[in-house]
Amino acid sequence: MSVVAKQNLLNQVDGSASFQFSSTKVISSVTGPIEVTKTRDEIPTRAHLSISVRPATGVPTTREAFLESKLKKIVSSMINMEQYPLSEIQIVVQVLETGEREQFTCKELSCAINSVYLALLNAGISLKSSFLSSFCICKGDNVIVRPTKDELDTSTSHHVGVYSIVDGKADELLYSDSLGYTSESELFTALTAISGDVNKINETIRDAVLNSVVEDYVWKF
Repeated sequence: MSVVAKQNLLNQVDGSASFQFSSTKVISSVTGPIEVTKTRDEIPTRAHLSISVRPATGVPTTREAFLESKLKKIVSSMINMEQYPLSEIQIVVQVLETGEREQFTCKELSCAINSVYLALLNAGISLKSSFLSSFCICKGDNVIVRPTKDELDTSTSHHVGVYSIVDGKADELLYSDSLGYTSESELFTALTAISGDVNKINETIRDAVLNSVVEDYVWKF
């Protein structure tokens, strides 16, 4: 399953990026730090984080609210929120192509995490660490990283992992999300496979960031 990542795609926002796992594609935007839009969200010692997930078709439902809660848990722990007191950071995630059936969210969640990370970098938001995500399924005795829609449909369990990146390699497990029947040994095997794939994804991410920097800082005489 191919990976495509791009930065700086949208105007009138501070940062934007898209991320694609084959048939699943997500674009994210970051605006901020800005003045809080609602007085009740103002926090004297840190920033307020607002995340909205918009589906590929139709209006947001509890499914998108579920994704928002997961994203907020991950992203809020990775931003240096204390550097932006009395401010708001707005993140909007637009799913362009789901690549999975409605009962699953692992592909969209993983794509959203990676696109948000790239958009935060593009916006110049201070982060505690780099972070990336991938996903896999367990099917019998096999672990399949970045499965297709059909493979996901026939899986016994699926798993999403988010790792910090240190010296270009997956380091600490920051977040994991699993659904389905799985044993402890299968879970550890799945997370190991995900960390290995995160290392591969990081190579694509570095190229995307480098290309964005080159485009932004080309001097013309």
